[in-house]
Amino acid sequence: MEGDDGVICRQTRINRPFAILEGSSPLDFSFSLLLLEISLILILSYVLRFLLKPLRQPKVIPDVLAGIILGPSVLGHIKKFERNVFPENSQFLVQNIGIVGFMFFVFVTGVKMDLGVIGKAGKKHWVVALVGVVVPHFIIWAVALCIRDYMDHELRKLSSIGGVISAVVITTFPVIYSILQDMQLLSSEIGRTALSTVIVSDLLGINIIVAFEAIKQGEHNSINALYYLISVIVLASTVILGIPKVMAWITRQTPEGQPVDQKYIIAILLGVFVMGYMTDFIGAAIGNGPLWLGLAIPDGPPIGSTIVYKTEIVMTQLLMPFSYASVGLKTDVFSMAACWSCLLPLFAMAIMGFVSKMVCVIMAARFVDMPYRDAFILGLMLSLRGQMEFLLYLHWMDLKMVKTPAFSMMVILTVIITSIISPIISLLYDPNRPYMTNKKRTIQHTVQDSEIRIVGCIYDQESMSNLFSFMDILNPSTSSPFTVFALYLVELIGRASPVFIDHSKQDEYWDSTNETIHNAINHYQEARSDYVSIHFYTSVTPLRTMYQDICELALVNKVAFLILPFHKKCLDDTSVSAGTTTLIRPGVQSTNTNTLAHAPCSVGILACKSALTGPGMIPGQVSHRTGRQFAMLFMGGPDAREALSFADRMVARSDVSLIVIRFLANEYRGDVESERKLDDGVVTWFWVKNEKNDKVVYKEVVVSTGLETISAVQSLNEAMPIDMWIVGRKQGINPIMLEGLSDWSDNPELGVMGDFLVSMDFSANTSVLVVQQQILRDQRATPWICLDY
Repeated sequence: MEGDDGVICRQTRINRPFAILEGSSPLDFSFSLLLLEISLILILSYVLRFLLKPLRQPKVIPDVLAGIILGPSVLGHIKKFERNVFPENSQFLVQNIGIVGFMFFVFVTGVKMDLGVIGKAGKKHWVVALVGVVVPHFIIWAVALCIRDYMDHELRKLSSIGGVISAVVITTFPVIYSILQDMQLLSSEIGRTALSTVIVSDLLGINIIVAFEAIKQGEHNSINALYYLISVIVLASTVILGIPKVMAWITRQTPEGQPVDQKYIIAILLGVFVMGYMTDFIGAAIGNGPLWLGLAIPDGPPIGSTIVYKTEIVMTQLLMPFSYASVGLKTDVFSMAACWSCLLPLFAMAIMGFVSKMVCVIMAARFVDMPYRDAFILGLMLSLRGQMEFLLYLHWMDLKMVKTPAFSMMVILTVIITSIISPIISLLYDPNRPYMTNKKRTIQHTVQDSEIRIVGCIYDQESMSNLFSFMDILNPSTSSPFTVFALYLVELIGRASPVFIDHSKQDEYWDSTNETIHNAINHYQEARSDYVSIHFYTSVTPLRTMYQDICELALVNKVAFLILPFHKKCLDDTSVSAGTTTLIRPGVQSTNTNTLAHAPCSVGILACKSALTGPGMIPGQVSHRTGRQFAMLFMGGPDAREALSFADRMVARSDVSLIVIRFLANEYRGDVESERKLDDGVVTWFWVKNEKNDKVVYKEVVVSTGLETISAVQSLNEAMPIDMWIVGRKQGINPIMLEGLSDWSDNPELGVMGDFLVSMDFSANTSVLVVQQQILRDQRATPWICLDY
């Protein structure tokens, strides 16, 4: 193997069984050594991710640090470790696997990119992108020309200076996307702005980088620059213009609603290697070809989503740690001390690039009237550095633009900048803060005979039917009409930028289910146009941040109530006893939990234990009965008061009967007096209003333990068929009434009693509505987020 200092020879042997028993070291065998290196890289990466997670670091930081620790800067500085664990003849294998990881990273990110955003970008995005790229270029060029005489021979070339300036100024979409994804800011307002802006700046940046690559190619012979440009244009044009036609043909071969055939996916993935070879063949950076291929493949379903689904986990969890390890194995902090003076010009250019970029972005953002805080945060976001910079640094090494000391300095500087900026963004920008309001938006505090504004969340046709049923039993009327904001939620797979469609303004659908649901909503509204108005939206966003679009829609439209479907579908006793697995809506439980924690209004979770018979019918409703029997379990607190306000509206229907059971603790043990007085007021108001209504029954039950509470509910269930149970979630409930019940709760988002009602231990094939009243800003604890991993 040829190294920087000459030729290194090392004997490699094929692994044989029982080698260690024969006195041989496993490290002398190539395959055993490779397995050890793989284990060390992955284990150290995951350990550092776990340790740095409280510091709000994106995955790129612990992964690169793992590579640096294994490299000559830390463990590799120990000669015995380097000689036995990462010898020279094995490092090339790690580095090659790392390059493959970078290739698939830019390919998958290219698949996710939506170039249509460039055409939709507004003035704000163009101004920030242009100013943030062009102005810093001029500033750093001026600085570079002033200190050019202090640079080493290779760096002082104009092509090298231009390449360095482009790298320190241009923020790339793959880097911003991956870091914002780790920080759960993709769906935030500032996150969407950053993604749209960086796509525009990437359009400029790619052209600038190609220009300087051409200059670099023509240093020895100017005709080479022309050959390089022609090769790049021909290859890029062939891919960008030809591949979409192939993808369109594959789409036509794929039945609607079905995943793309595996043979096509394998062919596309093989194309990544071909494009990497072709770009390396013509002298371009090896990441260009896979990026062009990814951009040529349509994002979203069916092709884009299938590719991302089948490759992303392997790419991010297995290949990318090798990519970072390849960077770390070339990073040697000790080499920097030997020639710090020769590094100062490059250091000055890098720091000036960071400062000028941030200042220019902030000034441009303020020019387009962004608030100061948002402008500053946007400046920080567009100053983030990561994977693409590391790939460029490796490319510099291949082109002999920089040596190990300069490479090490740029890697360390990139790690420091990103590791500092990321937690600052997290501290300064809380995407949940706007939802924390002190304006009361509840059913209880909504004036009688006035408009009620509701957000209804939809995941599938079943949840849509449940939403229709719920609106009907809430009893809309001409004196109290409903304005419903129906939100169809889809997990973001196969593209990077979240999508939010207002169907009153955009005549487009994400998938066939989207169109079916829209048509059903239109039919429903036509039948109830006198007292129900429905606005339909579609949100395509990551599961972990799906709650942000829900809360944002509720906040902007000043709604009083949010309806969330339960994450378990059709919990039918008979199907479960027959051995059928319960259907789960993936990610919905965490979305519900986060929505409950941050919603700017009251929230209800509707759980159905049987399939619906059609719109307007309550799940579990017996067909031969003409009336509906509801039961409201009043256990005290604001959630119970909100639930009782719902029950009051429902009982206004002529076909609804209601029984209200108020639970009281024996001798008022554990009661909060102020809460009990508020409960007394609401219950008195309800009973006075419905005293002469023979469809309403009110009872009080005194209990001493949770077991007595459950027994009372079971007795009511056995005494009469109940179509729907209504219960407050948890706020203000006297713990005495639930004593001994919380230990087996499986669904904390429903509260203890709600969880019992939907469980199979409760023998009732009915619907359950769990209500949480709005939590005002002053009442909130420190915001938290439930994550899916």
